[in-house]
Amino acid sequence: MRIENLKVEDLFATIDWCIKKYFPDNYDARCLYSACAIHTILVSCGVKAQIVGGNVGIFTVSIDGREALLQGFGGSDATQPSHYWVETSELILDPGAAYLPKSSQIKVVPMPMVAWRKTNPLPSYLQYQDKIRYAVDAEYMFAEDIATRISDFIELCKKRYTSRAAKKKLVTWLLTSPDSLNNAAKLGNKWAKCALHFQSMKSVPTIPV
Repeated sequence: MRIENLKVEDLFATIDWCIKKYFPDNYDARCLYSACAIHTILVSCGVKAQIVGGNVGIFTVSIDGREALLQGFGGSDATQPSHYWVETSELILDPGAAYLPKSSQIKVVPMPMVAWRKTNPLPSYLQYQDKIRYAVDAEYMFAEDIATRISDFIELCKKRYTSRAAKKKLVTWLLTSPDSLNNAAKLGNKWAKCALHFQSMKSVPTIPV
């Protein structure tokens, strides 16, 4: 998948490698860092993008297939979002969706990263609720200690993304549309097959408004 001259798989592979290197113990809780890095790289490539904060609920299913939960990040308000992601005019970009198994309430199957095309309505297995949208040209304003760490992380991501020597291999697949889910299910992906069943149910849990 491409956004103009940028390959989303390479971008996500870069962010994934860097976030796990920089925060090996709690990379799943560092969505603000990844959002800032994605936003910076997109803007540097001439892509208009904005960081979005809010609530997220994503379908998860246990290894044995017997339990399913809507997991994610809730309780946001406009001053303190529980999760951050990036949006362009066409896509919702969130590699952090794949990190939900790390701190899941139950042991769940591996999950995709999200690069959802906005031409498709959000399905019940992928729920995003924005609480604040930062300006496309917003400047990052953080406390000094956090600002330094975010700046260093962004530089690490930029260096790896532009490196011709660094291998950029995505560790999972991209959830981009209902078609991508169907294709993954046909190939036997357990999360995709169970998400299809979840989507077909008449009543499913939703994140609070």
